[in-house]
Amino acid sequence: MTSGLLYGDVDRTVSCSCTPPTGGPTPPDFPCPPGDLPPSTAWATRAQTLSVLGSSNGSSWTTLVASASYTFNPATGNTVTISLPAAVSEQYLQLNFTANTGWPAGQISEFEIFPGGAGSGSGGGTPPVVNLALAGTMTSSGYTQTYAPSNANDGNTSTNWESTNNPFPQWLEANLGSAQTVGSITLDLPPSTAWATRTQTLSVQDSTDGSTWSTLVASAAYTFNPSTGNTVTINVPSSSAAYLRLNFTANSGWPAGQVSEFEIFAGTGGASDAPLWAA
Repeated sequence: MTSGLLYGDVDRTVSCSCTPPTGGPTPPDFPCPPGDLPPSTAWATRAQTLSVLGSSNGSSWTTLVASASYTFNPATGNTVTISLPAAVSEQYLQLNFTANTGWPAGQISEFEIFPGGAGSGSGGGTPPVVNLALAGTMTSSGYTQTYAPSNANDGNTSTNWESTNNPFPQWLEANLGSAQTVGSITLDLPPSTAWATRTQTLSVQDSTDGSTWSTLVASAAYTFNPSTGNTVTINVPSSSAAYLRLNFTANSGWPAGQVSEFEIFAGTGGASDAPLWAA
């Protein structure tokens, strides 16, 4: 695996710390270390000191980035990006923590690894793609049983929104909180083989106030196929929108609109710059 960029994130909604962090709630009891951390507003700024090591076999390690202090600040997203030396090709990457000003433990929500980028451990390179919808609020024209609109931005493709059955049109709306530059959206359904291939017909609208809407992408049919991940990416004309709405008029698999994750990105191509690996 050739990797050039690491992305550290401590801005998530479920904690996996084995002990409660300073200023944060007591986390639920489940195995560590995989998991997420509380929202950024619950975490005070902290500096963590760490180095980055690489290995081709998991036994012999080489220092790729010397130990340095990295500040995680909720005001700037609680994230840190570390560029690796050029042409690094490793099967294993390891973060070695030696200090944390916020709590006596190493703490990471997302350890993401990207190709490309170069330089010292001071950061830089191409920043990872951010799904703007994760910080937004989902509403809809209606939903069935427990398949609420909030399932469409919980970061879990195993849950989904399903509209009220039978009557069309139906809609799913993302409130981003403030105007954001939007270039593409990605729609997911659960990647399970239990979901047969289906085609959903929908259009994409945007709004600055949630009342007056403009059509960004005209109605079209999109095929969701489990064998290719059950995902569809739609490029939209670059716009600044606080609200995005999907209007569904047909679904060949079930008489309702269905979305597992409604992802929104500033650039085109959706999550095409997704990490090589993330934990």
